[in-house]
Amino acid sequence: MSGVFSLDTVWHRVLMFTALCIASLAANAKWSAGDTAPGITGCALETWEISLFDGYQDTRLRLSVADGEIRVKTESNIDLSFSDVGLAVDGKDFIPADAVVDETHVLFSSNTEGLLEQFIRGHSVTVYLRFWPSYPATQRYEARFSLMGFTRAHNTYKACRSKTPS
Repeated sequence: MSGVFSLDTVWHRVLMFTALCIASLAANAKWSAGDTAPGITGCALETWEISLFDGYQDTRLRLSVADGEIRVKTESNIDLSFSDVGLAVDGKDFIPADAVVDETHVLFSSNTEGLLEQFIRGHSVTVYLRFWPSYPATQRYEARFSLMGFTRAHNTYKACRSKTPS
């Protein structure tokens, strides 16, 4: 009986295909690329917002790639007086933040292309932050962002940038 499948086999394949499609959509949904974002010229690549307790209240944060730099955007003031504010891809080398912009955004502007390559190859990025006013200083907080779907969104971002005049 070649070419004949049992009903169990057919349903198994349908369920597996459906699960793969849903998993693909969920993975890609964490990153989005578009023409503009508030305060950004041209194209932007961003994560969905996540919530993190900053020692006083919950703050929303997201990763953003635009204008040749990577930012961690928060609603809380960042304390950069310690050298442990930064990020690490897959728990590897710690990359310290370059600056704080508008008191609430952590900026990574040196070796952005190298960092984006780590994002493309990686599984997750952990962001390490300190907030103020929380004196006396208490602790460093961390948030993890999945890098699943980053490569596809990054390709969309690159295509957007190639269409947008500089």
